[in-house]
Formats: sequence, C-alpha cells, structure tokens
Amino acid sequence: MADIIRISFMEQINVSTVRTFIEELERCNTENPDCTDLYITISSPGGDVELAIELYNFIRSLNCKVTTINLSYVNSAAIIVYLSGEERLCFPASSFFVHSITKRMNKDYTISELLREVKEMKANTEKVSSLLESQTFKDKSYWKKMMGRGEVIGADKSIQLGLVNRIIDSI
Repeated sequence: MADIIRISFMEQINVSTVRTFIEELERCNTENPDCTDLYITISSPGGDVELAIELYNFIRSLNCKVTTINLSYVNSAAIIVYLSGEERLCFPASSFFVHSITKRMNKDYTISELLREVKEMKANTEKVSSLLESQTFKDKSYWKKMMGRGEVIGADKSIQLGLVNRIIDSI
C-alpha cells in the first residue's frame, strides 16, 4: 500500500515560513519513511525568490513523487515552489501571477550598492526564467517578456504553457 502525505503551504515566502515548512517536511519524512506520494497544496502571494529556490530544491530532493496543487492563487516567487511538483494541478478558478523581480528599498544607497542590487535582480531574473523554461513548454525569453509586463495566468492558459499538467475539480 502506498503511503501518502498531504501538506499545505498557505504563507508568504520568507525565512520563517520556509524554515517551518522544511521542518514540517522533514518531520513527515521521518514519521513516514515509506512515503511514495507527497501532495502539496499551495496558495501563496509569493515572497523571497532565493528562499523559494531553496524550498524548490529541498522538495525536489525528497524520495517520493511530489504533486503540487494550486488551491486558489500562486503568485510571484510561489510559482517556483509550485514548479517543484512532478505533477502540477490546479482548479478551474486558480491563477498564477508572473512579474518582474522587485526589491524593497529600505535605506539610502550608494551607486555601487544600487548596482549590486540591480546585478542581483538580473541574476534572479535569469534563475527564475531558466527554471520556468526547464519546467514548461516556453523558452526563457518568453518568460522574461511575460515577467516584464506582469501577467495573471488563468487555468486554461497555464495548461497551454505547460505550467500545469491538469485542471481538477476536487482533491
């Protein structure tokens, strides 16, 4: 009999929520060493790109089949976490929001500090667009253009792009 774990991520992506979620996944893995299927239900406004990549890599390293499910909305950096699923599902009214990498500025910056921030934003744009390219039907340039203009993607279009494998009516 297959061991199945169901877990939810319904938070903004930040240090606290990612650490807590990784700890929860580790606990589930310890308590269920024979787990064959992990279902992660996601509804998130997004957050920190680097932490989303860390969570993506952690989930991909698990020794079970991972299915991610967009419960309502998966926005911004949360799309990276969503892409960790081998199978990716959503509901008919689910949506995804893709946009440019942004940086909150909370202090005065020198020119070199600003240039360092711009360099980091460009690097994160490359990481995200490369990840989208590797997990969907569209290339990096397509995703960069979409990120640049910002777009909400509905369920039907997400299937066409290869972001989602299947639209479901229930879990």
